[in-house]
Amino acid sequence: MKYLVQIHLMSALLISLLLVSGCKSTTTRTGPIAVGPGVTQSQSPSPEAKRYTYNSDIYLDVAIPVFNPGFPIDDDTGHVDYQELDELDIWPQLRRAEAKRFAVETKQALAKTKAFGSVSVVPNANTSADLYVLGTVLHSDSEFIRLEVTVVDSSGEPIDTEDFEHQVSESFFRDAMNQGKDPYEPVFVEVADYVYELLTDMSEQQKQQLKNTTLVRYAHYYAPDAFDGYLSQQLESKRGTQFYKYELNAMPAANDPMLQRIEVLRNQDMLFVDRLQDQFAVFQQTTNGPYRKWQRETLPEAVRAREARSERNTKAVIGALGFIAALALGNNSTSTSTAVAKTAGALGSAWLLKDAYQANENLRVASAVIDEMGQGLDLTLSPQVMEFNEQEVELTGTAAEQYEQWKAHLRKMYQLESSAN
Repeated sequence: MKYLVQIHLMSALLISLLLVSGCKSTTTRTGPIAVGPGVTQSQSPSPEAKRYTYNSDIYLDVAIPVFNPGFPIDDDTGHVDYQELDELDIWPQLRRAEAKRFAVETKQALAKTKAFGSVSVVPNANTSADLYVLGTVLHSDSEFIRLEVTVVDSSGEPIDTEDFEHQVSESFFRDAMNQGKDPYEPVFVEVADYVYELLTDMSEQQKQQLKNTTLVRYAHYYAPDAFDGYLSQQLESKRGTQFYKYELNAMPAANDPMLQRIEVLRNQDMLFVDRLQDQFAVFQQTTNGPYRKWQRETLPEAVRAREARSERNTKAVIGALGFIAALALGNNSTSTSTAVAKTAGALGSAWLLKDAYQANENLRVASAVIDEMGQGLDLTLSPQVMEFNEQEVELTGTAAEQYEQWKAHLRKMYQLESSAN
């Protein structure tokens, strides 16, 4: 009897703690009370937008490669582990579409700081820039978004890595004032603030050094023999991450004719990247409607899934206590075994979010668009003709493939010019 009382007390205490932990205080008023003629007061006050003050004449160019979708990788094969992908409740096409969308939204947030030069979304990190913002989607289910962001400079050194998380309120889409708004926007503002703070921590000398390194590395790509002495490279490690560090040994003269030709090529390179921004903007616009509909329809399901998991965890603890009680009392009765079996059955049930779109008729059209736009991480572009020095070249394939074709053409034109001289 003594053991039974102790077990009941333990169970009651645990349940009380679970209930108390779910409670929180709220308030419906922000700011001072204001009444009377001449007073203007919003019914739903919003926080003042953050102001960025960048006191420098050196603006770093930023490249944001399409985010890593965060698919689990099989250690043996090096390919996507689809069994674990299914267990993690990830819809591959949706996640690939998000990888592109999140890169675009990061660009938009960074551009609003007005503290950088060009801010561009690119297919991968094989491009020229002063800073690279590398993102990985750790989780996204309409209610929660979690990202890992690493900022790398043009020397190849990772400056810092940070995780970011945001929870969307279940009532977000019920408020008409949120129509057209992105429920994930706060997390991208946090990322922009983070990159901005890393920038403002740099001295003017550090920023200029990065711009010089960017230029010489680009020149070395086209003329490795001519610019080899200006750079040194070695494998280094920082916080457990290995990277290739490029050290700038010296700067070529500003009037160096080879460097001047390289700068002309770089402008043509940037012209292609600028055109890519229009393509990513079209992708974002095309997927906005279907993606918002997906978020709106699945947000309640995501909340249900989380609550179901929480309920299962609670049942697991209570079931474990019951099992301990049975052991303590030496009770092997059929009723106790049945209770434990029911608890195990509850733990086995699961609500999968990825199945929500199949069961929701309202998501049929949206799902079809997401399926199409999320077939790959890269953008599929129409063939286009680019011209340089009265030489035309037709580019075909994905954005990354066309970019490589254009760079190969520029390199060929540079070699022809150099041999002619």
